[in-house]
This record gives sequence, structure tokens and C-alpha cells, in this order.
Amino acid sequence: MDLKQKLLALAIAIVLVLFIAVGIDTFYKAPENPCNSIYETQPKTFPSNCDFVQDTNRTNCIINQQLFYENQSIESQKCYDEFQPRDNLYKRNVFIILTIIGGLTIIIGLLVKNLHALSFGLMLGGLVNIVYGVIRYWSQMNEYLRFIILGILLFMLIWVSYKKLK
Repeated sequence: MDLKQKLLALAIAIVLVLFIAVGIDTFYKAPENPCNSIYETQPKTFPSNCDFVQDTNRTNCIINQQLFYENQSIESQKCYDEFQPRDNLYKRNVFIILTIIGGLTIIIGLLVKNLHALSFGLMLGGLVNIVYGVIRYWSQMNEYLRFIILGILLFMLIWVSYKKLK
């Protein structure tokens, strides 16, 4: 493959990954995180800096600040705990979508015989989509699923190398 074909393959891979990412974002929206607005809805009922309060009221100011921040922390944690299952489900579904699309794209790239740039671009784009899906869902995966996914990816890369470089 000459330089033009390599650049074309890279361009195909990049645009494929962007196309899939934008498509997911367009047709399968992430759940709205209500926790982002939690700080905006709570009014501040104390001065932001207790150093400027008179000495007699400084202790009350500090206690009120501490109670406010503790309450805000509890509310934030409660909101996070309620939102997290929906976000995890979304990330899992995006992982599945990206893995399926990436796998199909790699298979299509393997089936393309005489157009090396197209074949390589599709396979590279498929691999990047799979890796992108894995990265998005990595923190929610248990260690056995991580091991299995990485084993499958390694097997796919070896298989693709064998089929294409043979």
C-alpha cells in the first residue's frame, strides 16, 4: 500500500468512528443527569467567607457553612445513587452497539478483497469502535468480563492479521 492508500484508509477509519459516535449521540441520547443542577437550585444562606463576619457571629457562620456543605454532599450522593443505574445501563447499551458495529465492520473489511485502502480503513475503524465501546464501559465491567473482552480482541487481531497478511 502506498502513502495515498494509507492516508485514505486512515481517513475512512476516522470518519467511520466519528459517524458511528454521532449516530449514537443523535439517535440514542444519554440520560439527562439531574445532579448537574443540584447546586443551582439550593440557595446560599450564609456569607461565602466567614472571615468578614463579626467575631461574635463567626462561629455560627462556620457552623452554618459546615451544615450547608454536609447537606449538599448528602443531596449530591443521593442524586448520584439514583442516576447511576440509568447511566450504567446507557453505557452498557452503547458498549454493545459499538462492539456489534465494530465487529461487523471488521468482517466487512475482511470480505473486501481488492480494495486494500477500504479494507484496512474498515477494519481499523471497526477496531477503534470496539475499543471506544470498551473504554466507555470499562469502569462498570467486572474483572472477568474485562479479561474475556480483551481475550476476544486479541484473538480478533491475531485472526485478522493472519487472514490479511497471509
